[in-house]
Amino acid sequence: MNGKKGLSQVISTVLLILLTVAIIGGVWAAVNGYVGSSLNRSGACNQILGKVSLNSDYTCYDPSSESVLISISRGEFAMESLLVSVSEELESKSFFLEDDPKTVENLLNYKTLTNQISLPGNESGKTYCFFGFTSKPSLIEISPKRSGNQCQVVDSVGDIPFCPAEITCSGSSFEQG
Repeated sequence: MNGKKGLSQVISTVLLILLTVAIIGGVWAAVNGYVGSSLNRSGACNQILGKVSLNSDYTCYDPSSESVLISISRGEFAMESLLVSVSEELESKSFFLEDDPKTVENLLNYKTLTNQISLPGNESGKTYCFFGFTSKPSLIEISPKRSGNQCQVVDSVGDIPFCPAEITCSGSSFEQG
């Protein structure tokens, strides 16, 4: 009888060790997957400050055309798209800029007034006329999308000035097409 009792204790101990190892392995797999995906998301958005920015010299409100001029500068920087948000007192309007030209509602390229809108190329900039603002917006923010992850706001302009007379979208009636 003593031999059976000892054997039973050995089997119980081995089973407890196996159960503990299995639980630790399951917890490790869950935590490792979560931490790994979080690191991938944050890694895509690391060190992007200053790579894409609003040019405050040409970002302004033009009351004559009820538009906001938004000037964006881009360094050597890979991104899928750029979310641009313009906030007024009671509402916010936003749009995405992408590499491939497309029509975006109420948005034209500054000067040429064409409606095929795209991101500025690397090491360049573009200015856009965003129509439909009866009052001066209070905030413009930009946030890039990289590796499938929408990053946080990387630049903003809070106190949006009125455009000087030489910088305007006036004379252009917005036509979608």
